[in-house]
Amino acid sequence: MDNFLYKKRIGVTALLAQMSEFKYKKHAHKEYALGVTLDGIQHYTLDGDQYLSYPNNVMFFNPEQIHDGSSFDKKDLKYTMIYLEREHILGNDNIPQIVIFNKPISNDQN
Repeated sequence: MDNFLYKKRIGVTALLAQMSEFKYKKHAHKEYALGVTLDGIQHYTLDGDQYLSYPNNVMFFNPEQIHDGSSFDKKDLKYTMIYLEREHILGNDNIPQIVIFNKPISNDQN
């Protein structure tokens, strides 16, 4: 069963997703995105490299960074994401993007 819960307030969107056999086509977000894999293993391609996000791993996506996504082992996947509009991180003074996540995934060993 696929289930998506969204909440949006003042430029911040929170998502809780639970899916079975899910797959996203290549896409990008206008916002910064931070997520945590809760159950299952999430597989995605980002900047030509492949990543696996295991439970409790934290994922980082920069604005306009093209990526896809799927369940690595075709089992249920549950994760949560926070999408932050650029203005919340950079301010409203139209400065170029200066905040960049250099590491797309983090776990307790990193």
